[in-house]
Amino acid sequence: MIQGNRASLIVHSDVRTVSEISALLGLEPDRWGESGEVVMHRRGRPDVSRRRPYPHSFWASETITREPASEDQTGFAALRELVDLLEPCADALAELRQDGETIIWWSGDSDSTQGGFVLEADLLRRVAILGCDIYGTTYLSEDADDG
Repeated sequence: MIQGNRASLIVHSDVRTVSEISALLGLEPDRWGESGEVVMHRRGRPDVSRRRPYPHSFWASETITREPASEDQTGFAALRELVDLLEPCADALAELRQDGETIIWWSGDSDSTQGGFVLEADLLRRVAILGCDIYGTTYLSEDADDG
């Protein structure tokens, strides 16, 4: 089963600035870059491994991380919390998709070599209202017995 998990919102826009995206959503990003700016490391230095500028504005929400919790058997606690945060922004997300894209990233850490999880119907309905595609990854445990 999925133990810890993370979820975040990514917005790319060809016409809006980071501040315009923030104002529309009513949220501040924790990572961002304006179209044409040099890609920066998290520490604020230019990323020399990526010598090209951002091709569009990039806005990313703070990643919500949830450690294993006995009350969450689904593996999607972080996604559920992110959806709670984004529900009031559904119309703004639709507007942002007119000239860009909105993506939810989810990843989970499995306690075995299988990445089992439960994506509950109510959460699926709520994500569908947001209109964001979900990109996901499950990280499998390398310590599990092969046997």
